[in-house]
Amino acid sequence: MQPRLYPYSPDRDVYRLLQVQPGASTAEVVEACRRLARTFHPDRNGSPRATEEMQVVNAVRGLLTDPAARAAYDHARRRWWATAHQQPDRYGRPPQASTAVARPLGGRRRTLRALLIALRATLAALAPIRCEACRAAVGTNDAACAACGRRLLAGGSPDLRAGSVS
Repeated sequence: MQPRLYPYSPDRDVYRLLQVQPGASTAEVVEACRRLARTFHPDRNGSPRATEEMQVVNAVRGLLTDPAARAAYDHARRRWWATAHQQPDRYGRPPQASTAVARPLGGRRRTLRALLIALRATLAALAPIRCEACRAAVGTNDAACAACGRRLLAGGSPDLRAGSVS
């Protein structure tokens, strides 16, 4: 692997250099490298940088024709783009590339969480109805709170529009 190709940056994107899609087959990559080799080969190109450019073409071909090296390059490329599209944190710092992968909740944790949610809902349903003004417990058939005298709607919920009962 050539150190000039890593770390990934868009100005050194090998797919852009070859003018092929990232999902291009090995045959398409080889054909694109041949096209560039005809352009940059030192025997055909008299430029002083022709040898250096041909070394880059050879490095790109070696990278993209080796499945393991290509997978590593594609991973670095995806990671860079994912990090580049993240928002800065609340202090304005750029996001850091994370190696941690978010895991879904496991079976036991998911079950435990569902049980806790169900327990909270059951306790809320079994808890006595309370007056919104004084938080005293009221019965379901009461028309007003016994502690503060506030009128309640049917079913024991307070009527905020009625005000206090004198």
